Amino acid sequence: MREVNFVNGPCPKVGYMFQSDVLLPWRTAIANVELGLEIRKVNKETRKKMAENMIERIGLAGFEKHYPHELSGGMRQRIALARTLVLNPAVLLMDEPFGALDAQTRMLLGNELIRLWREYKKP
Repeated sequence: MREVNFVNGPCPKVGYMFQSDVLLPWRTAIANVELGLEIRKVNKETRKKMAENMIERIGLAGFEKHYPHELSGGMRQRIALARTLVLNPAVLLMDEPFGALDAQTRMLLGNELIRLWREYKKP
């Protein structure tokens, strides 16, 4: 008989991006990006550097201290993407994360995602 494996908790090799950005409204952009690293107990100094680097790479340097309600829909999705990519997942699952955005922003973010994924040398 074949053994069946079930997911019984978070898998650090898999990143998931929801259709909506699901940012925590009481946390700044950088604090939202740091969330997964904080859960993984990465020390404060390291996670701040990692989050700052990722925010810069997605083109939102200067917006680290902004809260989600102060950002456009596209910027919010970039922060959500940064929060996922900063964890360096081997697999990225996405539930139409750009579906609620206008066509131009959707295309830009799609291209940005491909660029970032290639930078991380993901297959």
